[in-house]
Amino acid sequence: MSQVMRYDVLETIPKKEIVKLYLRCLIANLILLVKWLFECIKCKVNKTTIMRKAIEQVEFPSKQPNFMTETKMGRHSYVKLEKTKFHYVEAGNRSNSTVLLLHGFPDCWLGWRYQISELSQYFHVIALDLKGFNDSDKPLWRFDYTPRKVCEDLRKFLIAISAKSVFIVGHDLGATIGWIFAHTNPEMVEKFVSVSTPHPNLLWESLPTSSPFNRRWLEFVQLPYLPEMEMKHNAERMLKKCYPHIAKEKMCMTETNGTVINNMMEAYKYMFSQTDDWRGPLHYYRNFCFYRVKEGETLQCPCLIITGNDDRFYKLESVVKSSDFCENFIIKIIEQSGRAPHQEMSSEFNSTLLKFLIGKRMLVRSSENANPTPTRGLVGRVFGGFGAVANNTVKLGSNLRDGYTFATGLNSVPNFMIKS
Repeated sequence: MSQVMRYDVLETIPKKEIVKLYLRCLIANLILLVKWLFECIKCKVNKTTIMRKAIEQVEFPSKQPNFMTETKMGRHSYVKLEKTKFHYVEAGNRSNSTVLLLHGFPDCWLGWRYQISELSQYFHVIALDLKGFNDSDKPLWRFDYTPRKVCEDLRKFLIAISAKSVFIVGHDLGATIGWIFAHTNPEMVEKFVSVSTPHPNLLWESLPTSSPFNRRWLEFVQLPYLPEMEMKHNAERMLKKCYPHIAKEKMCMTETNGTVINNMMEAYKYMFSQTDDWRGPLHYYRNFCFYRVKEGETLQCPCLIITGNDDRFYKLESVVKSSDFCENFIIKIIEQSGRAPHQEMSSEFNSTLLKFLIGKRMLVRSSENANPTPTRGLVGRVFGGFGAVANNTVKLGSNLRDGYTFATGLNSVPNFMIKS
């Protein structure tokens, strides 16, 4: 398939829907302006309000935590494509197959902190800062973040690092990009893993109202400037909603005055401390929500769709139904996990991921040679399939059968039900 034709699988939503979205966007931004005006008036007439605002003011770190620039997790490298510089962390032997890790929103390469060292025992690992995030360049204009432009940048990036084909693992926004890239550049994707993210055709119309990034938020961020200012103003609150588990992590240090700082949250606050830090990330949502994959298009590469059973950002039904766009698939639901199972339940996530990427037999053989630290076994439920679905029973290929116990389907889940 030619380079021009491969993007024909994408189509825009009807113009009527675009007009409706922008009308609701104007109303949402007008309400925000009124809210800000009201707050300004309150501050002018009420000194108590001024004092409370001063107390609530968030202090953002002035520099990166040291562990973000150290090389313990991997080598920090850069690639410049035309006018855009990409930062990535690289680990593992370059002669091995490449695993490309695409982070979510709001995040960066650090979101894969529990996967990089584990995967690097078997693969050449690239944890990329998406364009607009962290140390990668942040182009100003919205058209730099269209699905086609983003996928072309990703294709050129892979060529630049001499990777003809890769295993792609994406979370949230990174998974949305991964879905589209696998559709538009199938020859470059050996296997695809979507973490906590429905297929783009199901994503935008099924956002739960309880999610911070629901339909109203999506409509609100379509206009420039005001949403960036609002996101920066509420950065700490938003980050804590997205990553409530970070406060439980043990990467902390004590200051000379005795105060304890959560390094991980400080890193996230540093990454999103300025208005410009939100502009690029929001541009993805200003473009991607208008595109769909044409009906009938399916991914031919093996796919793993993995999610937490307590993810309130996306509907479980839409994540499961994403298998309709895959010819070969497994779906894994991780218990006691929310939006970020790769961080919250990293041992189980890594075990599932490695078994999918290299197979149980190869994993055992490689482990005997490398003697890595053992990870705990799979628990919870497994949904999925490989091949066709017939009579509500999944037929499976032997190459994906290792490590999983399969059963027949339930009517409550579209087409199939598989559990261990």
